[in-house]
Amino acid sequence: MRSAQEVGGQVQSPDAAIPAAPVSWYSHLARRGGPWWATLSLLVPLSGLLVGEAVMVLRRYGESPALDPVDIMVEPTGGAPFDGEPLEMSAFGDSAMAGVGVEQVEDSLPVQIAHRVADSTRRPVHVVGYAHSGAKTVDVLTSQVPDARREADVSVLVVGTNDVTGLTAPVALARSSSALLDSLEALGAPVVMSSLPEFRSMRLLPHPLMEAGIGFGALVGAVQRRAASGRRHVRYVDAVRAVGAEFVRDRSLRSGASSHPSASGYGRIADVLAPAVLAVLEPAEMSAT
Repeated sequence: MRSAQEVGGQVQSPDAAIPAAPVSWYSHLARRGGPWWATLSLLVPLSGLLVGEAVMVLRRYGESPALDPVDIMVEPTGGAPFDGEPLEMSAFGDSAMAGVGVEQVEDSLPVQIAHRVADSTRRPVHVVGYAHSGAKTVDVLTSQVPDARREADVSVLVVGTNDVTGLTAPVALARSSSALLDSLEALGAPVVMSSLPEFRSMRLLPHPLMEAGIGFGALVGAVQRRAASGRRHVRYVDAVRAVGAEFVRDRSLRSGASSHPSASGYGRIADVLAPAVLAVLEPAEMSAT
């Protein structure tokens, strides 16, 4: 398993960067950190039709239904019973956290993360999922965080894809992202936030729809990085840099005709997020005694 490394308050993969795909000029502008907000009025009209058609493609081919909300105790593999309180993990976000693409709750992303944490700490992990398929950042803020009913040791967040397909304006996304991270931090637990998925792996999208998704996704990703930057209790993980190229090459990591990961695909993402979860847990909570 390749582990992630923390660099400047963020978690990054030690792997080399994924080779660049043919993308539009505005994706390059976002990566350079230029004044992309000043070009928004030009970008949205140009990309709106293309991204809108991409949404129609995804809906036409359909998606697997989301699983029932996750609320499960995950025990360490082959471990002796633990005499003490389990670790508490809360999962927020969109369809990737809601289990779309798999049929068994054990294969969902939050449960796979919990398994890796339980095996590493030799402690049970109680994972509760609040995610909903189709959720945008503002939906997590207004509909999921208020539902959090248990004090967690760590919160894990995967969101943003629907802000890309829904063309959420970066200015509005910046506000909702900052407010969301404020709300998650206010719950009293550190936050592990994943990057957007690898859009190049979504083979249902023909060209130039693919380029539109990649380009606008770069803007959304830049906003998310900015919102997470400098927060002591937020770890941003660049999952695309770590395993994105694998999703482009290996079809088994995708769930059939779905645009979502398969069980093994969620496993690779869990391989990247779990080390960040372990890193933010308090040493006292990591004790297996």
